[in-house]
Amino acid sequence: MTTITVTAADTAQAMDKIVERLGDDALILETVKRNGRIEMVATDDPESPPAPAPRRETTLKAVEPAIPLNGLHIELGAGTGFTDLFDQQMIQAVRHRETDQTSAVDHLVGRAMAATDNLDILTELKSIRTMLNGVMITKPEGLDVTLGHAAPVRLHQAGFSPKAIQALHHHMVGLSDDDAIDAFMTALADRVVHDDVDQVFDARVICVVGSSGAGKTTLATKIAAYFKEQGISERMTLAAANGPGVNCGENIKAYARLLNMRSTQFGIGELSTAIQETSNRMVVDVTATPEDAMDAIRDVARLLGTNKIAVVQAIPGGSSATMISHQCQLWQAVKPIIALTKLDECEAMPAELSALALEGNGVGLLTGTKSIVGGIAIATMPILAQYLKENADQ
Repeated sequence: MTTITVTAADTAQAMDKIVERLGDDALILETVKRNGRIEMVATDDPESPPAPAPRRETTLKAVEPAIPLNGLHIELGAGTGFTDLFDQQMIQAVRHRETDQTSAVDHLVGRAMAATDNLDILTELKSIRTMLNGVMITKPEGLDVTLGHAAPVRLHQAGFSPKAIQALHHHMVGLSDDDAIDAFMTALADRVVHDDVDQVFDARVICVVGSSGAGKTTLATKIAAYFKEQGISERMTLAAANGPGVNCGENIKAYARLLNMRSTQFGIGELSTAIQETSNRMVVDVTATPEDAMDAIRDVARLLGTNKIAVVQAIPGGSSATMISHQCQLWQAVKPIIALTKLDECEAMPAELSALALEGNGVGLLTGTKSIVGGIAIATMPILAQYLKENADQ
């Protein structure tokens, strides 16, 4: 039996030396780190290995505040049960391979499996990988405060999207955590709310667009009722403009009778013609593809002027952030004022409001599903900011 001890800068070099001297069947008896180098004891007689010297248990002390990773920092806790071997390999993997924490550990797992069949080491590495899944990556300025109480972390925990937090981060610079959160809420509310809702009530033609089931017909009726209730216009027409093969005007007729208004129905391509045939103010429920609808809306804008037509996009309050982004992108070309509908059924939460702030053209109207008369409210920044703050405190 031959037993040898080799030292090297890392485990890979140590294994190469052992294989060179003892062959591929060598058995690793012990691995330790001394004076910054890896020391391995190996034998070529796996059936009767000598008892290894008692091994000192090692734990990873509190590491430096952070490990650099492409300009970011990884926060690691103290007292974690890392072995010295993994400590050396983890630091090299992060600094020299510029990989994320999960792939770094995956790399070490593969190396460990190739180097040894020691199940205890594999179990420990898998446990470390699980712990690293909860590691938060933060910019250097995030280290200046207690991370768990930092405003960006609290906002993230409340449900606001990382993109929104980053986009409005400059509003929080230099402020204490609570003041930074208030500043973020105010900035987000200001970005979500449309800055000129009055253009809806100044327009002669209001086109209500949106996806099927978004509450367009009810919204169009509520807008017409608001005109009449506020004395803005007595001569109103409720209209349905449909795409090819679509016939959705019956509900508009019923609502018009309820409000004692005129109603009409026509194809989306006939919108500009229908406008010229009446002097009434017209609220149009549009059921057509975005392409057909936007072409018709542009025709009316050229005919009457852009200040005489307003586009209102209905988005249900319970829509996901992904759906909100998709719908906003579909209609972005006509710069619609957004109306959040069905708010009595489900609320708009931080993630969804983040999407509205980043993707939307501005929320101007708020409504539920029940009341027609008195069932519409104007969105204002102070009200929305207060709503956001209450959600963040929960």
